[in-house]
Amino acid sequence: MNPGSRPTTPLLIGLWLAAILLLHPESTFASEGLTLRDALTRSSNANPELKAFQHLLRAQDGRVMEAGFRPNPELVFDLENALGKGQQRGLSGAETTLGLRQKFEPGAMRARSAAAKAAESALVAQLHELQFTVAIETSHRFAEVMLHQARLQIAAEAHALMRASVAAVRGRIRAGKAPDAELARALAALARSELAEEDTEHELLTAQHQLAALWGEQPDFTRLADSFDTRMKLGNFDSLALGLNANPNVQRFAAEGTVRESELQLAKQQQKPTWELSAGIRRFELSDDFAMVVGFNMPLRWRGKGEGQIATATANLEKVSADRDAVTVKLKAELFALYQELVHSLHVIEKLDLVLIPQLQDALRQTQYAYQRGRYGYLELLDAHLQLQQSQASRIEARADAIRHAIEIDRRIGEIPGSSAAVTQVLRN
Repeated sequence: MNPGSRPTTPLLIGLWLAAILLLHPESTFASEGLTLRDALTRSSNANPELKAFQHLLRAQDGRVMEAGFRPNPELVFDLENALGKGQQRGLSGAETTLGLRQKFEPGAMRARSAAAKAAESALVAQLHELQFTVAIETSHRFAEVMLHQARLQIAAEAHALMRASVAAVRGRIRAGKAPDAELARALAALARSELAEEDTEHELLTAQHQLAALWGEQPDFTRLADSFDTRMKLGNFDSLALGLNANPNVQRFAAEGTVRESELQLAKQQQKPTWELSAGIRRFELSDDFAMVVGFNMPLRWRGKGEGQIATATANLEKVSADRDAVTVKLKAELFALYQELVHSLHVIEKLDLVLIPQLQDALRQTQYAYQRGRYGYLELLDAHLQLQQSQASRIEARADAIRHAIEIDRRIGEIPGSSAAVTQVLRN
């Protein structure tokens, strides 16, 4: 889409990817971690599906070349009055003709070339659509790796807290302020936190392999260079919906319309008569003479040949516009649903950041203080830890949902995530 057609009102849908391109202008995955720019570049250059699609384009190049050739002339040889009786016995009375015949198709070559080039344009549009799909999938898988990185950090912090709790419980037991059962509970919680951390490590490794698979390799990175933690703000839906026309699923109808138009013109062209002109030399064996032979051939079309093809091509052309309208309506409905989901996710994040997590952090501090002085038991302390960890995990999940929704919004409006600050911007914490 032409950037000039974008709404001038700043649209902050909260996708962290735009800021990534500004903060990491160069590839840094080798030393600092993989950036989104690195991932997008690698998948664009080496994705197996994109590589396979190039063969379709080369095949179509051959069809375009073939459509630009005129029909080749034909060599014609006729033998008449041979193998008869009397004077016509054997070849003594034969008449032999050697000549050339050329087929003429006024306007047909131009129509075929136009149809082949239109089909090539449609393939290019499909390639752009596939490139866009790969970029969106790269963004999603990149976000998943970021999510698992954040989960692993929370799991590691939880594991560290459980180790500290075990030490605190042992100290209380030595001081005679707690029963031995509290240590058993603390050790069980420590074991659970260790297993949770290991599970998260495995999930992170899987997500890294799925991301690298988009460029057909094994992951050569251990972390991403970009922070998962962002603060999101959202613009209005109407200005966002103006970008629907940039969606590749909508734009491809322009190329498809060109294909259907070329099919209609080719069907009309096929109604026009083709004709053949031939010329040659005839030899008469009886008189040992030669003579020129000229021929002309043109089919007579008494019935409306091709009317059905024209009607079919016309209907197909008209269907393109109807299909485009249907897809646009569907995309707008999907965009609205995603917009509402993003609004909800941002509301959840706000409540967690401003209300729940601060309150639970304060509750944990008070519970720790009371536990150290013997006013609370271990179960109260463990519950305070778990509630805070669950809220922190909910914050990560809500932010991951918001990022997924934002990526899908970019898919609907035809933007590669992070490519246009006019569409998606980020305020980082």
